[in-house]
Amino acid sequence: MPAPQRRIACVRLTSTADPDAHSRAALAGALLTAAPRVIPVRGHPRAWWADVTGMEGHGGDAGVGRALAEAAARAGWEAHAGVAASCIAAAAATRERGVDVRVVPPGKEPAYLRRRSLAIVPMPPDLRHSLELLGLRTCGDLGALVPAEVELRFGAEGLRAWRLARGDDVRWPFRPAAPGIAAAEADFEPAIENAEPLRFVLGGLIGAVLGQLETRQRIPVRLRLVLRVEDARDDVREIRPARPTADARVLADLCRRAVDAEPLSGPVRGVSLVAEEEGTARADQLDAFTAPAPDPSALHSALLPVFARWGDGALSTAVHNGAHLPGEHAGWAARGSDGIAAVTEARPSGEERSADASVVFRNTLALCLRRLPEPLPVGVREDAEHRPAQVDIPSGQNALQNGGIGGFPPRMWKTRAEGPERISGAWWARGTAREYWRVESPEGWLGLVFRDGASGRWYLEGWYD
Repeated sequence: MPAPQRRIACVRLTSTADPDAHSRAALAGALLTAAPRVIPVRGHPRAWWADVTGMEGHGGDAGVGRALAEAAARAGWEAHAGVAASCIAAAAATRERGVDVRVVPPGKEPAYLRRRSLAIVPMPPDLRHSLELLGLRTCGDLGALVPAEVELRFGAEGLRAWRLARGDDVRWPFRPAAPGIAAAEADFEPAIENAEPLRFVLGGLIGAVLGQLETRQRIPVRLRLVLRVEDARDDVREIRPARPTADARVLADLCRRAVDAEPLSGPVRGVSLVAEEEGTARADQLDAFTAPAPDPSALHSALLPVFARWGDGALSTAVHNGAHLPGEHAGWAARGSDGIAAVTEARPSGEERSADASVVFRNTLALCLRRLPEPLPVGVREDAEHRPAQVDIPSGQNALQNGGIGGFPPRMWKTRAEGPERISGAWWARGTAREYWRVESPEGWLGLVFRDGASGRWYLEGWYD
């Protein structure tokens, strides 16, 4: 299969004001939704190059040019777009009045440039002044000269300008792309000093990579985020979702976490996102005995609004401390979306069940003790064996606090009890001696009570769910 013909687009803002660093990053992110590679034009703060090679399936040159202009408009900037096979022709196409998108057909660059002003051709000021003194005003005027005479009189710079005026432009601002690899990249001019502008670009990078994978019916398994640091080695960070996913919101959250995980090692000149490993979408094969596992991507996507409102603490895991008392066994550590993989972890494939082995269901969490802020004094009637037979919870405390789910049992209720578990220690502090019992109401409510060894009083530590 022959390689696709090289095509490049130039996007030029019509505004006379230069966008700031954040606006430039946001605009680059918007342009990435229409083209996989975007680079600012050096020395022109209101212009960008976009690699549109091989995008015939996206509406052709005209369709891609319109998409780039519309992307700039979504970012809040009016722009003109030009598409051609060379940089000089694409840049000239953005300067046509009354036309938002101009496409130069392949091979028509010399004819198109013939009537354009020499102002679009980059050259040293003294060479430009000499050509003006000779009365050369258009690209056609310069291109009509004999190249040997141009080189003899004006040297290598003059010959280079002559070639550009005829559309013979070998410049290409993008690094060669690896064949068959889904990738997207954007450059910054000037370099960005902090990670904040990167967040404006990540969405566009992800959309461009997913679009390339979609054409092959593939989804990313592992992504590589490369930050090109000025005067230093590339800063490479890996993104691996809990399960291969094409959910852009999930990947954006993972990329953001990868950026925030470590500070930037220096000013960043560019960023690229590469699908390092690809896969296909899959679903679990369900059976009659195992609870279905939620898709990590779907769960991640559903929890993103929760994280946005309540922070990473909305999903926390217990950190064991190895203390004696139940209230000191563990603390909570915020995990955020990093903890989703553990919640949705499936059993190893091929795991066999046996009649005498306990069945471990996926996504079935162990009972969790919900402790009260302070142990609640309760009345307990003991039986002949000093086991708690009835529990009396004060009526004012007979409901879960802070909007919890469900409620405590009636004020006085008979109970089934399991225990005791006697714990003592902490002599170096105030000293503790307690006798713990797990109690169950007739309705199935599970609680944890204890008798204080010093006073003999009973307290409710919390409940299980």
